Amino acid sequence: MNEHELWESYKSGEVNGLEELYGKYYRALSNYGYKFTHDQYCIEESIQDLFRKLWQNRRWMTQATAIKEYLYSSFRRILLGKLDYTPERFASDQATEHIPFHLQLSDEHPLFEGKKLEHRKERAQAMLGTLANRQREAIFLHYYEGLSDDSIAQIMNLQHTGAYKLIHRTMDHLRTKSGNFSLLVLLYLLKHT
Repeated sequence: MNEHELWESYKSGEVNGLEELYGKYYRALSNYGYKFTHDQYCIEESIQDLFRKLWQNRRWMTQATAIKEYLYSSFRRILLGKLDYTPERFASDQATEHIPFHLQLSDEHPLFEGKKLEHRKERAQAMLGTLANRQREAIFLHYYEGLSDDSIAQIMNLQHTGAYKLIHRTMDHLRTKSGNFSLLVLLYLLKHT
């Protein structure tokens, strides 16, 4: 079954539909949660809370046109609430910049094998280190998860134009910081991390 059929199955009260959605998205949600915190228990609990709430509220759920985006934004809200990064805690939209988002390139990537290539990893990680947390999250969602500007806006609770500007300003920033390092290599590494 595709995800829309699974969603309809879950909404009609079939626990199997919810279990399959859980199986399909568990790793991706866990990986996304790990970018905010390394507390595996908190991540697991947030995923469990998400699917428990989905089950409890299945009768009131509408037809989801963007299931992945809905799951990511709901999971993000639950996880950040557990980490005490709630909207009430911040006075402005800019204050959400303080929500941590860790983007670490994998040591096991073939592009980093050998001593000569250790410099490549250090350079790529340094470029990512120049980004603000929201910028890291936006490019992770765009390049790693392959999400559109609209989807990123929904997940990060931004306006469409805000998400568009965030992604494009981030890319402009990376271009200026890249020097002789290939931005394409960095984007490839993000996609395959």
